[in-house]
Formats: sequence, structure tokens, C-alpha cells
Amino acid sequence: MKETLKWFAPLLIAVVLIAAALLFVESIRQAGYDEGVVAGKADGAEAYQKLKDEVEGERLEHANDALAKAQAAAQSLLEQTKRGDALASQLTTTKQELRRNTDKLTGEINRVTTLYRRAVDAQPEPLPTAVFTTGFVRVWNEANYPVAVPAGQPTSRAVALAGSPGAADDLDSGITGAVLLTNHVRNSEKHAACRAQLTSLIEYYTHGR
Repeated sequence: MKETLKWFAPLLIAVVLIAAALLFVESIRQAGYDEGVVAGKADGAEAYQKLKDEVEGERLEHANDALAKAQAAAQSLLEQTKRGDALASQLTTTKQELRRNTDKLTGEINRVTTLYRRAVDAQPEPLPTAVFTTGFVRVWNEANYPVAVPAGQPTSRAVALAGSPGAADDLDSGITGAVLLTNHVRNSEKHAACRAQLTSLIEYYTHGR
């Protein structure tokens, strides 16, 4: 029995040493694996956080850009509104001034169409009656309110020249100088108001350029 144990003892010792070595290697391997897992998780967390920070940074940048554009648009709209209000107020003032001028001139019509002087030191006397023909009034109105004539269709003047001599144009229209001057003063106000409104529109859309 002792002889048998003597033979198996070295073998058992070798087995124990091999097992111990294997256990040691396994423990080292496991430790390395655990360290690798920890390091990998740390690296992954760092990369994830970096990516997250980049995404949040881009979102913040986009949000800031959008906010800046919205603020710029709001400021531009405010400025355009102020300019429009200022031009509208200016146009209203201009129209009021034109109306005051019309009223002033209208008040002078009777005086300048009833009396006249042959010289500065002469006495005023009734103004001779002026005859304004129907043709005169027609031309006057057509000049103030021209009507577009379709291509190929002759105008009333062309018809008169081509046909009858236009005898009706030679009749007395019954229009007095006062009526004619009143019409001219009112038309002048309308034309001046249209010019002022057109000027305001050009100013608004071109910024005065």
C-alpha cells in the first residue's frame, strides 16, 4: 500500500499543481475580462455622452438660429408696419391739405368769374359772358376721363370727322366759367391725391430708393 502511494504521490501533486495553475490562469482571465467590460462600458458611456452633447449642441444651435430668424422677421414686420403707418398718416395729411386748398380756391371762384377790370386803376365791371360749346365740354371731359377704345373701333371724333361736320359740337353748352373752374379745381385735387398715393406706394415698396 505504501509502495502504491509512493508511486501515486508525485502524480497527485502534479495534478494539484496543474489544477492550481489552471485556477490561477482562469482567475487572471476573469479579472481581465471584468476589467475589459468595465473599461468598455466606460468608453461606451463616454462616447454616448459625447454624442449626446453634440446632438444637444446642434439642437440648441438650430433653436438659436430659428429664434434669431423669428426675432429678425418680427423686427422687420414691426419696422414695415411703422413705415406703413407713417406713410398712411402722411398721405392723410396731404389729402387734408389738398382739401383745404380746394375749399380755398372754390371760395374764390365767384369773385374771379363775375367781375374784371380793364386796367389796374379801372373800376370793376361785370365779366362778359363766355360761351363754351358742347364740343369744348366734350373735349374737356374726354381729356380728364379718357375712355379706352377697342382696336379697330373709331372714336367719336373720328366719326365726326369722317361723317357730319359735328354741328352739335358748335352749340352753346350752357357751361359758365364758374362751373368750368369748379370742375378744374376738383379734378386737380383728385389728381394730386392720386399722385400722393402713388408716391406713398413707391416709397413703401422701394424704401425710398
